[in-house]
Amino acid sequence: MTDAERAGALWVAALQAVASHVAHDFRNALNAVAVNLEVVRARAARGAEASAIAPFATTAMSQFESASAAAEDLLALARPEPASPDIAAIAARVARLVSLRNDAVLRLDDRSDGRARTSVPADIARAAVARSVLSAVGQGDGITCEIGVGDGIFLLVTGATYVPPPPDPELVSVASAHGVRFASREHTLELGFPVLDSRVTPHVPE
Repeated sequence: MTDAERAGALWVAALQAVASHVAHDFRNALNAVAVNLEVVRARAARGAEASAIAPFATTAMSQFESASAAAEDLLALARPEPASPDIAAIAARVARLVSLRNDAVLRLDDRSDGRARTSVPADIARAAVARSVLSAVGQGDGITCEIGVGDGIFLLVTGATYVPPPPDPELVSVASAHGVRFASREHTLELGFPVLDSRVTPHVPE
């Protein structure tokens, strides 16, 4: 298997993991839209006052916006990435999907100032980011995903009760060959990616 084929297989597996995680919440959001719209339809047909309809219409709109945003993020992940993938953009998509059910699960702190493009092949970058963010799922609320740029691009996944699992050896093998670094310390998983342009102004997460 070539390096590109290995990278593609890793990304397919990571995308499937993201889709599996979000599937239940995505369906729930769509079901909430359908249920609330049915209440709106039924009450409107009976000539109910606007005040009796509006709360259900508002809820339907809110759930539709959540489902629509999730669909956009999934489609963006499924489409081919640019030759120089943006680590912050990838992390934002995955973080929003992970937080579809509960906004408190994960907080994204993007300090990259739009400078998080890397020379790492897109499939490897996406697989590494997705796996890193998903590693924190189920380990309590209050997880922070921070992106910063210094000598390289840094992605830190941190939480008070988060215990970073050992990274997938296959992913480490393929990603390391392209300059991606993996490091774990108490309650933090850190990934480092080479920047596309080494002339960036340093800013390293604390």
